[in-house]
Parts: sequence; C-alpha cells; structure tokens
Amino acid sequence: ETIPSGQALVLWEVMWERVESGGTQAVLRFIAPGVAREGGTVGPEAALTDLDWLCATHGVPVSALPAAPSGEVVVTLMDRAVPRGTTDPDATQYFGVYLIENGECSPADF
Repeated sequence: ETIPSGQALVLWEVMWERVESGGTQAVLRFIAPGVAREGGTVGPEAALTDLDWLCATHGVPVSALPAAPSGEVVVTLMDRAVPRGTTDPDATQYFGVYLIENGECSPADF
C-alpha cells in the first residue's frame, strides 16, 4: 500500500506512554521530509489525510499488541528527527491523536 500523499516515510520510533486515565497510548513517529516548509511537497491537508491513514494501517495493529494494548494512538509526521517532548523551531511536525474504538481510529477531542 502507498500512503495517500505518496511521500516517502521512515518509521522513526514506536513507544508506549502512560496517560492520565491510567491506560497507555501508543506513539508512532515518522520521518516525512515531504512535510518540510522549505521544499516540501505535502501540505497540511494531505498531511492530515496521511495521519489518518497511518493510524488505520499502523496504529490499530500496534494498539492491539497483547503485551501493550492501547486505547489511544498518537501519530507524528516530522521533516527531521525531533526527540519526543522537545521543540525545534525549524522542524515541521504534524500530530494526530486518536482513540481506538472497535478496531478503528477516531480523532480525539480535547
């Protein structure tokens, strides 16, 4: 399968974090040079479509792993590696936060 925008991605890291509710969330972080402000080919709308697709194709299976079941998934697209929890004013990052309900991704409302 090809990501909707057609951009090339590299899976940078997958981690699990505890959330305030006491459960866990799976975090999937992708390097996506196409989202860069300078010279990028993927705009915000296409990036959001990619986030939804990545949740459905990658986040749902990861959230169902028996060793670390997760009710929430965070998907990040970033044009360069940025350590989790830090900022880089030169980096472009898009985040999607989803609840996993009945094997499907629903955007989380905050």
